[in-house]
Amino acid sequence: MSDERQLSRLMRDGMLAEARGVSAGPEFTERVIGQALATGGSAGPGHRPPWRNWVLPAAAAALVALLVGSALFGTKLLHSAGPATRPTPTLSQPVLTTPPPSLQTSPAPSSPAPTSPVPSSPATGSGAVGPAGGPVPAGFTGWDLTWVSNDLGWALGTAPCGNPPCTSILRTRDGGRSWVGIPAPRAFLIPTDTCNSTCDRISNLRFANQLVGYAYGPDAFYLTTDGGATWHKQAGGYAYGLEVVAGTVLRVSAQAAGCEPGCSFRLQRSAIGSDSWQDVSLPAGGRSARAQLAASGHTVVLVTRANSAGGAEDATSVLFASHDGGTSWQKLGEPCPRTGGGEVDSLQATVASDGSISVLCQPRLPGRAFTLTSTDGVHFVAGTPPPGADGGLGAASASDLVVVAQDRFYRSTDSGAHWIAVEPGPPGDTWIGFESATVGRVLGPRSNGGPAGTWTTTDGGRSWTFHSFG
Repeated sequence: MSDERQLSRLMRDGMLAEARGVSAGPEFTERVIGQALATGGSAGPGHRPPWRNWVLPAAAAALVALLVGSALFGTKLLHSAGPATRPTPTLSQPVLTTPPPSLQTSPAPSSPAPTSPVPSSPATGSGAVGPAGGPVPAGFTGWDLTWVSNDLGWALGTAPCGNPPCTSILRTRDGGRSWVGIPAPRAFLIPTDTCNSTCDRISNLRFANQLVGYAYGPDAFYLTTDGGATWHKQAGGYAYGLEVVAGTVLRVSAQAAGCEPGCSFRLQRSAIGSDSWQDVSLPAGGRSARAQLAASGHTVVLVTRANSAGGAEDATSVLFASHDGGTSWQKLGEPCPRTGGGEVDSLQATVASDGSISVLCQPRLPGRAFTLTSTDGVHFVAGTPPPGADGGLGAASASDLVVVAQDRFYRSTDSGAHWIAVEPGPPGDTWIGFESATVGRVLGPRSNGGPAGTWTTTDGGRSWTFHSFG
């Protein structure tokens, strides 16, 4: 009998310890444990064996623990499978001043635009957001790139096809190592496709997150809210530049589609995924020929350019800058100084992740292009001309700059004071963008017959790795 009591006591103590650790409410648990303790003596005639007096309540408590714990665990799983917020990196890439080639992968027909915004941070899950994708079209040539993380990006371009427009879009989920084709808007890509003045033409692509993207040009504007599976033409929409800034979208539009060189440019803001746009107030005095928008973080620059055709005098650019995500603006005028009495054009502006602004300046008379850099958005310091810069400008920071010059790639680590050739490095091209102080991309080549793909740096431009489109 003593063995039975000892066994009963051991079983009771163990199960009481388990019962005290349950996740049930404290009143219920203590009531169950108290009942077990109160009936823990020896059984007399006509009574249940002592072990039954505490085993049953303790087992009930253990069952409650199992049920409550399962409910809590299930709730945790449901929450973990919900929308996951991830930041949307902003590229310092420029909006190109001359448009690109085109490509096609099962373009989707136009349909009415959605009227409600899409959440800017969709659930990632396994990363299978948007269309599954298909083969990369043979002969694809890229024109524009857009990235929402170091791994997830898209390329706008063209490939030979028998039924124009041949505009196509590719997507990568592994940083450019592999690509798939996804649907593209049924629109021509400037300037590689020839069409009349009434056709839809786009030149650039920007994604705000994994689902919401914009394909646009000076006379057409398309929106996707499902990762590119379908594209919806926006009534009366077009843009000369578009960037995602501080959780919203800024775009440069004009009073009429295709109005250059006589445009009245205006800046507009929208919630991500919305088709409703509001005007943003700018200081007076912009130019009317072309416009470019560039941004990183909360710093945004807008460059408007005059028509310099025919040797027009005083056809300088005007630069506007914002350091609060586009809410308020300063008019900085033409940042590029005159050289030798002649005008100097601002070819391109870019914003680095540290908020610095860099500009590529080109003398109108014979002369070598040079860079300007500002760390306060007001005062610019000129660098020395790299060897024949004639292409794109990129900035990882105020000190780390890269330029394309005479089909070669040059890098500076002192704000353009000195330049060194990057060997091996990307070939000459005009698209350069930095997502951060370390990660940047070069798109190329477009025309020199080399393999089409992207070059990626993860060390601020010191070294580059090439990946083909497919």
